[in-house]
Amino acid sequence: MAAFYFKIGNKLSIIAIPEMRVYMDGHPILTYSYSLYKNTAAEYPPSDILKEEQHLKKQLDPNYLGFITFEIPGKLYNYVADGRQSLSKEEIEQAVEQIVHYRDNPALWKH
Repeated sequence: MAAFYFKIGNKLSIIAIPEMRVYMDGHPILTYSYSLYKNTAAEYPPSDILKEEQHLKKQLDPNYLGFITFEIPGKLYNYVADGRQSLSKEEIEQAVEQIVHYRDNPALWKH
C-alpha cells in the first residue's frame, strides 16, 4: 500500500493512505477512500497501519484525522472525523485538492 504525503497550508503535514488493490496484471487500482494522519515523525506511519485494510478499522492512533470518501472525484466527497483530532473546513478542502491532484497524476503513485 502506497501512502502519500502533502502539506496543508505551511504547517500541517498529512499522510494519506488510499485503499488500494493490486490486480493480476500488477497495476494499482485506487478506490475512493483515503485515511488521513498527521505526519509527526520521519518513521511515521507505523507499519501496522500500512497493512491491507488495517487503516480502515477504528483507529486509536492520536495522529489519525479521519477519512475522506469520494462519491464523485473532485466534486462530491464526505469527510468523517472519527479520530481524536479533525480538520477544519478549509483544511478538508485543501486535502481534497491534494488527493485529486494525486489521483489525476499516476506518475506520482509509488509502486
